[in-house]
Amino acid sequence: MRSIKINKTEEGITLIKYLKKVFKSMPSSLLQKLLRKKYFEVNGKKASRSEVLNANDEILVFLADETFDKFYEKENTKNVSKIKSDKVDYKDRIIYEDENIIIFNKPVGMLSQGDKSGDESVNSVLNEYIGTRNSSFKASTVNRLDRNTEGLIIFAKTYIAAKELSKMIKDDEIEKRYKATINGILEKDEGELVHLFKKNEKDNKAIIKEYKGKMIDGYTLIKLKYKVIKKYKNFEDVDIELITGKSHQIRAQFSYIGHSLISDKKYMDMGLYKKNVEEFGIKTQKLICYKIKFGTFENAALKELSNKTFKI
Repeated sequence: MRSIKINKTEEGITLIKYLKKVFKSMPSSLLQKLLRKKYFEVNGKKASRSEVLNANDEILVFLADETFDKFYEKENTKNVSKIKSDKVDYKDRIIYEDENIIIFNKPVGMLSQGDKSGDESVNSVLNEYIGTRNSSFKASTVNRLDRNTEGLIIFAKTYIAAKELSKMIKDDEIEKRYKATINGILEKDEGELVHLFKKNEKDNKAIIKEYKGKMIDGYTLIKLKYKVIKKYKNFEDVDIELITGKSHQIRAQFSYIGHSLISDKKYMDMGLYKKNVEEFGIKTQKLICYKIKFGTFENAALKELSNKTFKI
C-alpha cells in the first residue's frame, strides 16, 4: 500500500483528474474500474472520483507494489511513501495455486465477491495478490460461501479455467463437503434432505417447503446428504455433501427440520441463539467447507487437476 500526500500547488483538483495525471500510462478503463472497486481512499474514507483535494490530504492506494510502480509517473514520487498496510496478509490461506486457479481458505466474515458495502472480499484480496492486469477477462471466484461460513473457494485466474469450472459446477462435477455442528439429535445418523427452495432477496433469507413429488412455481429442488460424525448430549457434528448449491441451503434445510446450526442467528429462535453464544462463545454459524474434489477436466491446460482433492 502507498500513501500520496497532496501539496499546496495541487489543491483544488478533483481526485479523478489528479489520478489521471499521476497514473498517466494507466488505461482510463482500468483506472475507472479500480475506483469502482475501492482501491483508493482519501483521508481514510472510500473514494469515488469527484472529491476536491486540499493541501495535506492523504490518498491511500491499495495496489500491489509492481502494479503501482508500473503505472505511477516517476517525477511525482517525492510525495509518495510506502506504508505498512493494516490489511491482513492472506497468503497463508492459499491452499493451492497454479497459472490457472487458486484454492483459497476463506475466513469467517469475508465476502466471496464484493458488494455495495465495499468490504473486503476473496475477489479483492486475490486480485490484489495476483496484481491487477489490463485484460478483458476479470479474475474471480467461481463458487461462493456465505459471509460467515469458512472454507474453500475456487478462484479462476484465466478465462479457460473460469469457463470449465463454471460448467463443472453446473453439471455437479465438483464435490463439495462441509462440516457443521447442529442443535439437537437427529433421528437418523445418515440420510438425505430433499426440499423445495426459494430465496427472499428482500430479507436475504431462504424459504424452504416440503417436496411431495411435485414442483411449485418459483421454487427449485435442493438436495444434500449428511452423516453424523460425533454425538454430544444436546448437539451433533455432521459431515455434509452438498448435491445442489444454493445460498444458505445447508443452514435453511437443517433449520427447517428442527436442527439449526449452532449460533445461526438468521435461522433460529433468539432464545436458543443466546444460549448457543453463551455455550460455544461464537456468534456466527458453525459451518466450514473443508473439502473440494474435482471431476475430470476436458481442457488440456487443466488436465492435471482432474480428480484432485483439496482439504483443510
